Amino acid sequence: MIRTLTIAAAAAMLVAAPASAQSMKVAVAGKTTEQLHADIAKAAKKVCQQAVVGASFPREMYASCFKHAVADAVTRANDPALAAAAGLKLASR
Repeated sequence: MIRTLTIAAAAAMLVAAPASAQSMKVAVAGKTTEQLHADIAKAAKKVCQQAVVGASFPREMYASCFKHAVADAVTRANDPALAAAAGLKLASR
């Protein structure tokens, strides 16, 4: 079974049209933490670039989208090593 993470841009909060929400799956099987982090960042970049097309403040919206998309994917993965690679700390449960 191939595990995947979904990178989603909350485009509804970034752009007026809620139908413009984007997502992308990232395969995680057989990858190192560094490879997975790079793939998540690459997917977030692509999704967020699409999400801010035509926005009034695309640079600011892109930066916010990218940061939140990566953080969301890392949180969903619930992997402390991946969180450390992304510079994030997972919430304790």
